[in-house]
Amino acid sequence: MSQNMMSKSGREYTVELWRFFFCMAVLGLHFFIKTEYSFFRAGYLGVEFFFLLSGYGIYSYYMKCMNGKNMGERWYQFGRYIGARIIRLYPLYFLSLLCMLVFRIVAEKWSLVRIVNYMKAGWAEFLLLQCGPLGDAVLISPHWYVAAFFWGSVILLLLLLYTGKVGGYLLCPVISVAIYRYYIGLIGKIDIIYSYHAVLRALAGLSLGVFIGFAVSFVHAKKTEIPSWIRMSGYVIGNLILLGVFIYTNFGHRSLIDFVVIGLYAVALFLLFAVQIPVGQKKKAIFQRLSSWTYPIYLFQMPVIECLFFLMK
Repeated sequence: MSQNMMSKSGREYTVELWRFFFCMAVLGLHFFIKTEYSFFRAGYLGVEFFFLLSGYGIYSYYMKCMNGKNMGERWYQFGRYIGARIIRLYPLYFLSLLCMLVFRIVAEKWSLVRIVNYMKAGWAEFLLLQCGPLGDAVLISPHWYVAAFFWGSVILLLLLLYTGKVGGYLLCPVISVAIYRYYIGLIGKIDIIYSYHAVLRALAGLSLGVFIGFAVSFVHAKKTEIPSWIRMSGYVIGNLILLGVFIYTNFGHRSLIDFVVIGLYAVALFLLFAVQIPVGQKKKAIFQRLSSWTYPIYLFQMPVIECLFFLMK
């Protein structure tokens, strides 16, 4: 497969496999934190990988559906994106909330009064607003990611709608660096302090992912064919970086190293998307299937974990 053909496909199936591995790191964090074992202590860094990868997806959508179109068509595609995200995110999201609510009722014997009070206080969670000032009652704590991703992606796509490539090449990296610099000075690590910080954290990673997409497109726009040994070297280095980060999630902890890891993510994703080494059809199908499981796994990990530990008691 030629380099031009691969760039048009827009997918890097090795990255899809890494999406699954880093989902397992997040799952490991939430499971082992309830035990005496300290595996995947830095599993939270898997969420940053999701943000960067989702940012690249925003770039891909912009280039495919909005780039070069008039403003009316851009607004139409913007509306389609929001609708598609809601359809993609909400059904499983609501089902996971229902599962957790049933668990609380059965295992923790929530009274009718407590259920009603939660429903009244948790309305923002049902509307993906729990990461803003309108509400902070959360039934499943990891679900902040879904709301943060949704609103962060809407904000960034709106930015690209008006600014185009200028936003991708200039504004997105500025936004990302500014937010990460803010957290370095504020707490010196990656974390959610208050509810609205979830959107800031999402914007930082998503913006960086968008910039990676535009940087990759700059490389692909070159007429010169990249030598095969350079492409293979980039592919190997990118995977080695992600392997090193995955190993680090097993014993790391929240610190300034978090920002080094995010930088390594950016380098690895740039290399893998720039070279796009093809994989066989069987591997492609397996990698894509594993990747498709990550969102359901992320949503239902906590209800399942809570149920397991309840049964083990």
